[in-house]
Amino acid sequence: MKYLEVCLALGLIMLVAVAGCTGPSAPAPAKTPPQTTDVVVTTLPPATIATTAAPTLTPEPFPGALPLNAVALFGNGTKWTTDITVYKVWINDTYQWWSPDDNRYYTQVAPTGKKYLIAFVDMVNRGTDRAPLPPQANLGIIYASATISPDPGHILPNQKADSPPSIIRIGEIEFVKKMYASEYVEDFGYSHGQKLGYITPGESNAVDGYIVYEVPATLTPQTSYLRIVLPGQDPAIWILG
Repeated sequence: MKYLEVCLALGLIMLVAVAGCTGPSAPAPAKTPPQTTDVVVTTLPPATIATTAAPTLTPEPFPGALPLNAVALFGNGTKWTTDITVYKVWINDTYQWWSPDDNRYYTQVAPTGKKYLIAFVDMVNRGTDRAPLPPQANLGIIYASATISPDPGHILPNQKADSPPSIIRIGEIEFVKKMYASEYVEDFGYSHGQKLGYITPGESNAVDGYIVYEVPATLTPQTSYLRIVLPGQDPAIWILG
């Protein structure tokens, strides 16, 4: 009996010990949520590419214009055919002209914003009959879409009733020779001061001379033209540079 009591006491002690060891466990530490880093998204403006507009090309007003010294034909194709050539230009702000009345030179000065252009033209009749001669008024300079007529201020040769015709010379060009003769040029449409009305056949009878124009100071030979209005056919046009 005593032995049994001892065993019970020991068993009770063991139960108490086991109960103490198997008590409630400590709560597990709370999990810390993972740290997140805010991402800032920056939207860049669309890239711009600099572009250069192609220059607008101005079309040539007369793409078929002849160069200096080129020949244009004027005629009826039977009895007369005239070779026309624009062969020289001279440009300056002033020129000196010789007055036969008082035997001295005078200086002609262009107005502000203007200058002088002198064009040299030759016409030779290759036919057998005399050919019509286009007057100076039919020969115009074209520049910046405008047509410029011969300068009315330029003094042309004139003939008085009691004296031979006067010949007006321009000092800067007075020693320019005609294309088909050893003579010096004079105003176009004149020969030895006499005004002509037609072109006689043959190179020795060619009408060769100059025409004076008052033109804008901005004019350049490369941007200007000489147009000759010819009766019965299309105009002939030369570029001057």
